[in-house]
Amino acid sequence: MNTSNVILAAKANSGKSTNNVWVVYTSDNSSDKMYCTSAYKAMRLAFLLKKRLGLNISDNCLARLSQEIAKAKGATAPMAQEVQKPEPAPVEEKPKKKRGRKPKAEKAA
Repeated sequence: MNTSNVILAAKANSGKSTNNVWVVYTSDNSSDKMYCTSAYKAMRLAFLLKKRLGLNISDNCLARLSQEIAKAKGATAPMAQEVQKPEPAPVEEKPKKKRGRKPKAEKAA
């Protein structure tokens, strides 16, 4: 992969808290850094930058972000394993009520 113009993400320590913060930046201009509070938000930002700037995301950074997201979810199964989605339960159709005008009341003569 051409490393001259890619989107990178790295874990950084925050000075204000003990939580780790993710930094997303481009390799050609590392002075413009964006900070995210979770790996999930960092991945979303990386894909947003990819769409807007037309750059590629580094494969190593993408794998690292995916691993951190899986760890945060507490997934113990390997990510390569396919997830089986349960089939939705059949929905019974109810007859629709007619919405219309009420008949006019007859005038008392």
